Amino acid sequence: MAGVAAIRIPWRKLGLTAVVGALYAYFWINGPLQEPQPVFEFEEHVTGFSEPVRFGEEYQTPVTGMIPEREKHAFYHIMEAKPQPQRLFGIIGDARTNPGLSEDVARLVYNDARAMAANPDGVKLKTALDMFYAEEWDKNGKLVQLYMENTGLNKEVKGYAGPIDIGMVVGLDGRIREVKHLRSMETTSYLRDIEKAGFYEKFQSIPLDGKSYQVDLVSGASLTSEGVARSVTQLVSIARESPLGIYLDSEPAGFDVKAVLPNTWILQAALIGLLFIVTGLRVVRRSRRLSLLMAAVCVAYLGFYLNNSFTYVTFMQPFLGVTWSYILGAYATFVVLSAIWDGNSYCRYVCPYGNVQLLLVRFLPWKGRLPVSNRVLSFLRWAITITLVVGIAMGLRDWGSYELFPDLFGLEFLNSPWFWLSLAVVLVSAYYPMLWCRALCPTGAVLDGTAWLARTPQTRTAGARLAGIRVATETARA
Repeated sequence: MAGVAAIRIPWRKLGLTAVVGALYAYFWINGPLQEPQPVFEFEEHVTGFSEPVRFGEEYQTPVTGMIPEREKHAFYHIMEAKPQPQRLFGIIGDARTNPGLSEDVARLVYNDARAMAANPDGVKLKTALDMFYAEEWDKNGKLVQLYMENTGLNKEVKGYAGPIDIGMVVGLDGRIREVKHLRSMETTSYLRDIEKAGFYEKFQSIPLDGKSYQVDLVSGASLTSEGVARSVTQLVSIARESPLGIYLDSEPAGFDVKAVLPNTWILQAALIGLLFIVTGLRVVRRSRRLSLLMAAVCVAYLGFYLNNSFTYVTFMQPFLGVTWSYILGAYATFVVLSAIWDGNSYCRYVCPYGNVQLLLVRFLPWKGRLPVSNRVLSFLRWAITITLVVGIAMGLRDWGSYELFPDLFGLEFLNSPWFWLSLAVVLVSAYYPMLWCRALCPTGAVLDGTAWLARTPQTRTAGARLAGIRVATETARA
């Protein structure tokens, strides 16, 4: 009986797990939260040429029964009516009510259409109800295709770091001829990955016939490739009646194209889960060689092979209208559960960016010491985290790109200046051990905070010293 009485039920961890499970269930059933977008806005407009009718108020004449002379006047209420500025209804489209019809967008559409045209001199800019588009005529004076893009119209569809501007060429046979990325805040390495994988070519020849189609998304850039596919669907929906309904014989209503995971995602998710399991074994954590070996495996597989970044923004995405893929959902599950039940083992043992710093700390002979305490570094990290979370929640989605390791593992030597910044941070973190993790990483702050909530008050003081980093231990070993 004494042994049974000594068993303590981890209510805090069970409670946090239940909360996480409830959030998963909610978003699984309802999908990500979407901000409702008004289509039309109407209001009563009193012109002054007719007598307004009063509702909910009874009008009584004076006691004498006489109508005042002022009310008999033919211009009563008309002369007193104050001029009100007329408001444009959604039916009338211009730059004030539709950002897709601004002059800046018109110039972009025209220039982008010429860049994608076989005959740039035959491009003619046109205006539809909600957007600009372009016709392309060949040298014989024959209309050959249409060009459209979603610039100014794509606020509801988001990739990893916000809206993605795409251009699309449609043939007069009603089939997509080309899809191209134009502008976005997406990580450069992700954009390179989906381009190298031939993702854009998968849209070619898809008919706009009102049916649903699927293309394989690119593993490691799932949110970016999903964002491109959803942008194509939204663009066709906006252009369904005009201009597509004018030029095409097919009916694009109901058209939908989705980027879906190939079946290999199950194997990838299983391998990610296996990394958490193996790095959680005591025999691995107590062995210097095995811990270094697993650090190298995490860098090679999660970093260079998958380049699958899990960041603090991942937690916010369902609240910002972004749908998780299955593999990202599985990845997030492992990370959250490790924070609740294993004191944030993701940051300590699995994170590829942290492991790169760890390996450099272990093998480079140079070491430095910062003139500030770990308390100050922790305060700095939380200040950065809170600032970024508030900014992203307020609509500054490009702040979600404040994560460096996708650029490092993407090896974009020539195409991304962020690669060199990421590499510089890693080298500095090798001299000042784990500097990024200790002072700058918002993901670590969020996960350490989750691990802190899962601890009992008695264990929080001791656990805070091991909050997601191995600085003292690894520096001593080195």
